Amino acid sequence: MKINFTKQEYQALVEMLLIADWVLHGHEVEPGAATKPYEALRKKVLSHYKAMGMEEAFEYSPKDDEYYETADYEARAPHTRFIDAYDDQVFWSQLAERLAARDLAAEAAPDSSGPADEEARLTRLFELTEHYEALFAKSGVDSIRCIPTTSPTH
Repeated sequence: MKINFTKQEYQALVEMLLIADWVLHGHEVEPGAATKPYEALRKKVLSHYKAMGMEEAFEYSPKDDEYYETADYEARAPHTRFIDAYDDQVFWSQLAERLAARDLAAEAAPDSSGPADEEARLTRLFELTEHYEALFAKSGVDSIRCIPTTSPTH
């Protein structure tokens, strides 16, 4: 199968690959075996960067058989705004969900009168999550206070 791309379509595809690459590898120390097929596809697509007018955006290193974004491209890359928005949304959503789960667990402690049945538990979890989401939307990090249970070690 052969697919023809315009230069603009190719550039959009590369940006999508870079977003996917961030999701797959942005927080790992070493690439895992499960992501090898994605890495191979990324390399295959990036191997056409010069022919598609992106020679100022990438450089190839034969030493490690890898394609790298140039510093100039990295500084102005349009896809990073999507990564930043995604990371921001995930952070606040995860924080709200985890705090809600913590609070629900405290309410469900044996000495409390927290929700007993599953439907009531899920409803309460949703209420708590919405509470935190609204609080974070209004105040952001100003609404967060951490109280250490032990003194930090240096």
